[in-house]
Amino acid sequence: MSIKLIIQAQGLNIQAAVTDAALSELIRITQEYRDQEADSGGAPLMTPVDQPKGSATPGEEATKGVLASYGAAELLNQLRWDTHPEKILLLAAWHEARGGSAPWKSSDMDSVFMNAKERPPANFPRDIKTAIKSGWIHTHTPRTYSVTRTGWNKISESLSKLQ
Repeated sequence: MSIKLIIQAQGLNIQAAVTDAALSELIRITQEYRDQEADSGGAPLMTPVDQPKGSATPGEEATKGVLASYGAAELLNQLRWDTHPEKILLLAAWHEARGGSAPWKSSDMDSVFMNAKERPPANFPRDIKTAIKSGWIHTHTPRTYSVTRTGWNKISESLSKLQ
């Protein structure tokens, strides 16, 4: 068994799997350097969870497998989503499914849109805001994003209608 470690700070997002032997040292470090002011009113430092935030569900993994089997342009042609927020969702999910960086930036989406031979949104901030308000995209930092479970479910539902 290994321990999943996530470190998030302004402009930094690191994930690593460490061995069980590191557990006592990780606990010591977190207790020693704990920021009492940032702590939410004495909330527990560590809480047990069944599934870490951001980890994929089996349905999400299946959707990623299907997306990875398509090319970007082919995927847009198959689903025929017309709005830019929907295209951002679809191409961002395709990007993540193909092993692209997550979280991703708007410049990553420009590259993916070009790969799909599709014109990138002229007003990306407006369109990404719409996708965020719809619950399809999550903001990690002010300029990095990832697909949410709601977004994966929307894509999965649309792909199931194709079959």
